[in-house]
Order: sequence, then C-alpha cells, then structure tokens
Amino acid sequence: MIPFFRKIRKKLADDNPTSAKATAGMKTGKYLSYAIGEIVLVVTGILIALSINNWNYKRLERKEEIEILNSVKNDIENTIAEFDHLNQIREKMLSSTKSIFKLTNSMDFENKELDSLIGLTFYRPTFNNILGTIDQLFSSGKISLIQNDSIRNFLISWPGSINDMIEEETYAVTLFQNNYYPVVAKYILIQDVIDQNFSTSFFGTGIREEEYSDIPLQSDREGLLKDREFLNHLRMRASHLQITNTETKELTLHARKLIGMIDNEIKF
Repeated sequence: MIPFFRKIRKKLADDNPTSAKATAGMKTGKYLSYAIGEIVLVVTGILIALSINNWNYKRLERKEEIEILNSVKNDIENTIAEFDHLNQIREKMLSSTKSIFKLTNSMDFENKELDSLIGLTFYRPTFNNILGTIDQLFSSGKISLIQNDSIRNFLISWPGSINDMIEEETYAVTLFQNNYYPVVAKYILIQDVIDQNFSTSFFGTGIREEEYSDIPLQSDREGLLKDREFLNHLRMRASHLQITNTETKELTLHARKLIGMIDNEIKF
C-alpha cells in the first residue's frame, strides 16, 4: 500500500512545473517536500499496521473471552444442579424431622419407622465447591478479559457468597458430630439405623453392606424421644438445614441471572 501512495506523491511532485530559472531554494523546497512526503507515508504505514494489529489482538481477546464465558456458564450450571440435589436431600431430612416430632407427641410408632426417620437425619449434605473456571480466572489474572462490568463484578463476589453458605454447612456438620450424634448413640443402636437406611443410598441405589454379629443390647427409642437434649439438637439441626436451603435457593436465583447475562453477552 505504501508504494502505491509513494507513486502518487512522486507524480504530484514531478508534475509541479519549474522554469529553467528555478532557484536553488526552490530545489531545496522540492526535496523537503519529497522528504516530508516520505515521512508521512512511513508514519501512515506504521499507523495502519498498528491499527490492523490492534484489531486482530482485540478479535483474539474477544474470542478468548467468549470461551471463558462459556466455561463459566458450564460451571455455574453444574453448581445449580448440585444445589438442587443437596436441597432435595435437606427437604427429606426436614420432613423426617417433622415426623419425629409428631411421634414424640403421640409415642405411637413402629421401631423400623423411627429408625428409618432417624437415619435420614444422619445425612450431612455438603457442597463440593468445584469452580474450576472461576478459580482459574483469578489465579491467571484473566478476569480482566471480561468486559461486561456486571458479569465481572458478579464473578468477583461469587466465591464470597459460596463461602458464606459453606460456613453454615460446616457449622451444621460440627454440631452433628459433637452434639446430635452422641446423644442419639446413647439410646439407639446404630446398627438398627443402618439396617433401615444405609443398605440403600439416599435415592434408592443398592449398596452392599457387611454383616456384623448382633449386639446383645436393645435400642431405647422411647427414652430417646423423651430426651430434651436430643429434641433440642434435632430442632437446631432443622434450623440449620432451613438456613442453608434458603441461602442455596438465593444463590441459585443469582446464578440463573448470571447465565442470562452471559447468554446475552455472547450473542454480540
């Protein structure tokens, strides 16, 4: 392209009429014009090359940004699916807790029924917290590639929101291990609970259990249902399940909004 402009500039210079009596100053001016034209052409060529390189760089950046957004969307969709799964477990645990309290009032129950309900309260649903793409964005510094301010700010705040929910889960597990399980174990033979619940997974898939000799003791189910400490720990456990469920549902709503923003962003 530069040779093309150079030819035009040279032709214009050659077409400029000069008389035989042209002075040395005029010749000098002609050479200056030629030199200035040469400089202008070089600068123009550099600017064009820089513009092309910048356009290509922006194009590659945009391509990488879209790839990142698609990966983030996939991670968030997996997170929502896990949230839904964990909430299903918590809902069953809450339902079993309400049933236990009803049995406490009536004291009319079948042993296997109560063992099954207690077994459901033993589950400890926890979030795996697998956020591969989002973690990589921060560790690599590529969060700056996200041009949409709303999406970028959401991703910056997302790990903190997840950690708040995980803290509640962790606290609930600690209470289970240190308070709830020990008081249940004083009254109930855990083998009875395992026979009713852990011979299958939560959603019914069979699991082969090892056989153990019978323990020469009996569960004191009525004693358990009359124990104030047990009932208090069970009620607190239900409260933490409800809190985590609420937090998870709110996170799910925000996550779906993020997916919507990403879908709109990658259209352009």
